[in-house]
Amino acid sequence: MRQPSKPQNLFSTVTPRKIPDVVYKQLVSLIANGRLKPGEKLPSERDMAADMGVSRQSIREAINQARTVGLIEVRQGGSTVVVSSVKEQLKTPLAIILEEQADKIIEFIDIRELFESWCAEKAAVEAKPVDLRAMQDLLQRMEKLQPGEAAWEKADLSFHSAIAAASHNVIAIHIMEGLRASFNSYFKAKKFALGPERKDLLHRQHQSIFMAIKQKNQQAARDHMLEHLEYVKEVIRRDFLRPNRKRRHPAAAREKKTGSALKEDRP
Repeated sequence: MRQPSKPQNLFSTVTPRKIPDVVYKQLVSLIANGRLKPGEKLPSERDMAADMGVSRQSIREAINQARTVGLIEVRQGGSTVVVSSVKEQLKTPLAIILEEQADKIIEFIDIRELFESWCAEKAAVEAKPVDLRAMQDLLQRMEKLQPGEAAWEKADLSFHSAIAAASHNVIAIHIMEGLRASFNSYFKAKKFALGPERKDLLHRQHQSIFMAIKQKNQQAARDHMLEHLEYVKEVIRRDFLRPNRKRRHPAAAREKKTGSALKEDRP
């Protein structure tokens, strides 16, 4: 009896995985599990090739693949740095919205309240001594600066980023990195609303968040972060977004009584 003919091409030929793909997957894994963090430089191609026992060409192809999907970028001077793909996806649309519609800054802070209060609560459990030192160094730096200054804004953002990093949650770290580009628009509003007169209050709020994290008090860390962001939101709403900016936040009246009049910054 005649045997039925075998179907053609039922199975595809099995071939070894391409070495660059294996290297690429290692890079993705290291970024995903937090061993390579946003802003961190990759080792040189030569060192990576030696560590993995592959050719530099394979390393180069894997790096190019990671660059194409937005996980790393090659900077001037040849250094290769890890970036967050979240950053590239959020940067353009979110920054445009905040720049074109200033009232959306309040919604931006609403999201920050949810996200950063969680980060503060998580940091109260997960923060290591090195994380606490980083936060304390930033607080000491801000104490020497004035709100509204570029250096203060940078230190302020770094402090909030340090809290996200102290959560040791890889996704949270990448989300915070993705939001960084949108803080420029936020700081434009904050600059007009939070002048040097409020430095002491802002410093106390930051210090309260830090101490709660240091003391591993999750609820206090969460509450102090919410209190801080709620205060900033209210000041921006009253002093920056209202058409008549001569209206002051109630805190300004208290400051005036103590001899520290609130400056009326105008754009």
